[in-house]
Amino acid sequence: MEKSKTVAAFLALFGGSIGAHKFYLRDFGGGIFYIFLLFTVVKAINFPITAMLGLFEAFRLFTMSQAEFDRKYNKATARRRQQRRGADPRNRNRRERDIVRERKRGQNQRIVKKQRTNPFIKSGNTKYKDYDLEGALEDFEKALEISPENYGLHFNMAAVYSLLEKKDNSYYHIEQALELGFKDTEKILTKDDFAFLRIQNDFDSFKDNGFKRIRGKAVEPPKDDLLQDDLLLSQLNKLKDLRSRGLLSQKEFVYEKEKLLKK
Repeated sequence: MEKSKTVAAFLALFGGSIGAHKFYLRDFGGGIFYIFLLFTVVKAINFPITAMLGLFEAFRLFTMSQAEFDRKYNKATARRRQQRRGADPRNRNRRERDIVRERKRGQNQRIVKKQRTNPFIKSGNTKYKDYDLEGALEDFEKALEISPENYGLHFNMAAVYSLLEKKDNSYYHIEQALELGFKDTEKILTKDDFAFLRIQNDFDSFKDNGFKRIRGKAVEPPKDDLLQDDLLLSQLNKLKDLRSRGLLSQKEFVYEKEKLLKK
């Protein structure tokens, strides 16, 4: 039978000296203990210990929340309330969101763990900074086998391929980086390492398409022998246009122009 918090509190207040509230709450051991105290300790020292304990218990029961009381003394009621709460669509949606959040957190932790245990990322970045581009690419490829979802790795590979003037390879890794969650596209427009990409005739359409190549073109990493150089005149015009629009510094313009004229 379901117990009443109020009844239990009043029994503790007025019958606490004989443990009435304990018997009501089916705590028979506690009730017997109160009676033992009443007829032994209390009579021996002539002090109403059990009455004081009853007052304390009454205060505790009066101030206890109904949910806490049910959890302790009406377990069946607490279970029914929990089931009703679980059946509420709002709670179910909240629980589903929590599950999705936990899964994402677990995935992120696994990714971070892979990155921490991926020695090729650090060695590749070191070679990249030292301008050992071929060596950097070799390490980055090995790193991808361990951390294929690392968008920063794809972004660095795109920068290296741009420095090596391998346009399609660079486009491919930019696409992969964005697909995996890379957001800072402004770096593609300002980073010096992407200067070669920015002078290509199809770069504007690539950018306007959300930094994606037009569908229908191959999205797999292209082979080096499929890459083609643009016409010298169109590249020079593109350089001038980018410089006038402020997307290419004078230093970049001179550097890229000298490279084109040496071809």
